[in-house]
Amino acid sequence: MEATLTESVCASLRVYLYRNATFLCERLYADFPSENNLHLLATCYFRSNQAYRAYHILKGSKSAQCRYLFALACFQMDSMVEAEAALLYPSGAGSEVPNGAAGYYMLGVICRLTDRRQAAIGHYTQALILDPFLWSAYEDLCLLGAEEEAAGLLGDVAVSRLQQQQQHLHWELRTQTSAPAALCIDHFDTGNGSHSQLRSSFSNAGSPKHSRFSSVILGDDTSSCVNSGGPGSGAISVSGFTDYGSNSLAFVTPTAGSSQVPTPGKNMQGIGSNLGGSLVATTEGPTRANIAAGGHSQQRRKFVDEGKFRKVSGRLFDAVPRRSSRLAGESKSSALGSITSSGSGPGSSGAGGGLYTLAGSSGTTSRSSVEEDRPGGSVAGVYHGSKVFQDGALELLNLLRILGEGFRHLCMYRCQEAMQAFSKLPQQQFATSWVLCQVARACCEMVDYPEAERIFSEARRISAHHLEGADIFSTVLYHMKKDVELSYLAQETVAMDRLSPQAWCVMGNCFSLQKDHETALKFFQRALQLDSRFTYAYTLCGHEYVAMEDFEEGLICYRNAIRMDSRHYNAWYGLGTIYFRQEKYELAEYHFRRALQINSRSSVLHCYLGMALHALKKNEEALSLLEQAIIADVKNPLPKYQKANVLMSEERYDDALAELEQLKEVAPRESSVFFLMGKIYKRLDFPEKAMYHFCIALDLKPSTADVNLIKIAIEKLHVADDLEEENL
Repeated sequence: MEATLTESVCASLRVYLYRNATFLCERLYADFPSENNLHLLATCYFRSNQAYRAYHILKGSKSAQCRYLFALACFQMDSMVEAEAALLYPSGAGSEVPNGAAGYYMLGVICRLTDRRQAAIGHYTQALILDPFLWSAYEDLCLLGAEEEAAGLLGDVAVSRLQQQQQHLHWELRTQTSAPAALCIDHFDTGNGSHSQLRSSFSNAGSPKHSRFSSVILGDDTSSCVNSGGPGSGAISVSGFTDYGSNSLAFVTPTAGSSQVPTPGKNMQGIGSNLGGSLVATTEGPTRANIAAGGHSQQRRKFVDEGKFRKVSGRLFDAVPRRSSRLAGESKSSALGSITSSGSGPGSSGAGGGLYTLAGSSGTTSRSSVEEDRPGGSVAGVYHGSKVFQDGALELLNLLRILGEGFRHLCMYRCQEAMQAFSKLPQQQFATSWVLCQVARACCEMVDYPEAERIFSEARRISAHHLEGADIFSTVLYHMKKDVELSYLAQETVAMDRLSPQAWCVMGNCFSLQKDHETALKFFQRALQLDSRFTYAYTLCGHEYVAMEDFEEGLICYRNAIRMDSRHYNAWYGLGTIYFRQEKYELAEYHFRRALQINSRSSVLHCYLGMALHALKKNEEALSLLEQAIIADVKNPLPKYQKANVLMSEERYDDALAELEQLKEVAPRESSVFFLMGKIYKRLDFPEKAMYHFCIALDLKPSTADVNLIKIAIEKLHVADDLEEENL
């Protein structure tokens, strides 16, 4: 009954019937309490979004697979200390981490969220050394700003490691050619925590989700779906054979007239152990999952025929057919899709690994006929499969290298280099929503909003359900003041997924554009209720508080954003603007410098830092920064205006007027430009020109505060200037 229940639970998990799987697994664990069944029950709870139940039943478990799942449950319950302790049990930081690369990745996420940057970088690096295809670890490494560590992990070092593994595998297979009738594969042991040969870098069954570990491929998940875990307990295969205990016969090749019916042992378990997979007959050469041998005590013998595995069928007592009829029967059996192979499960001993089975002919197969058909074909087939895998791995690594190069440049805010790197991708990869969103984000950082809008729109056309990046898209539309398009985007995203924080950020930007800051703030706070670690929502809340001149609440929101992500330069910039408006120029300078250290190519950051230095009477350094701001973005009028302001304060009026004349061509309807020119002409004792520019400034319909300043300047046109600066 135990094996039947186990297979039923796995079948329910495969078709996402978590409620049914939970019920059956509770029956299973009630009758057969074992470590594997406990892990399977916890898996049912965890996938049913009941992490707290998995937490309570796994607490105190010592096996690696249970510790990993317990850590996931702790993480989802925000118990970071317990999660880290479970992964590092029992010897602390130097112990073996369960699930290899996935375990190290989870440790990296925990360290990142607890503000231990160096430890997180170390764990992410180790995860990528074990599995260079673990993209989530590389992504987080780039987000931490660890450019040097990330640059080499997908480069020549990873390629050389793959080539060394291929050469080592080839040498191992050549040593097996002397075996008379069996292919020894026990040296490809993939026990929990071990990483040998092919699986040293690629065996980890998955990684936790980047934001929350809510849906995870558990590395040893399949062990519970195949084995009951108890000594001598039965295990049923998909084909229906039952193992009545550890004393069952090993695979015995029957002969004609034999009265002994072979009973498949624990090797004859179903491929149904793969929770997310389907039942597929093993008729081709072995893959990585087939090569991985479980830690079974009983030595198994595999009889192979030209790289294909044969099954002992029901026709045990027929006469031995000739070779031609056996081959015909083999192809017929393959067409019927008989299934006798198992998934990559750890087995009852707790060590992970796939299991060889026999599949093939509908007739019997004698030992002599197997040896007749065995001219080294099995070794060649295994080597061919590994060669194909290695070639595919190199191709995948090359693709990830291009993606990683572009993403790394983008995280370091080298946007032009990022776009050039992404342009190297094949067309079918470039025309995906993720890549297009990264390119659009690069355009947004370069303040090229029209191009960013075009690329975001293309990404949404290709994948309308892709909500990642929708918050940045809404910011682009906000800056372009396209209220109709922003309103449509807000309604579409909220209708698609009301539980997405990005959707509510889009809605908040829509109301912020309409100057309804209180309503916008409610929507940003709703996004934070859905995801308390959503950094950009904190920053947007801070912007709304600043717009309402509630500087204290704005400071709290910006600090929360920095607490979530210390490299979120928008929050550092927000803090600087608040201190600048409060005339705390030293603090403003500090925060602008911190933002500039993160994004050293931002024209806006250079400009605001120059403004803070000008307020501190550091005009030479201010002019240097304003020059850099102009070079960084020639279309940005603000640094040119501020440069003219600094030149005027140093009584370099001709230089200031020359700068403003150029700016007038770029921003012909900016009232502040004409107002500053009027002030300069007043100081040069040209009242007629000063009055002319003051009147133009009034005609351009400035804000109410600016109108009052211009009128006061006109009234005092013939009064001696006290050289006191006035700010618009």
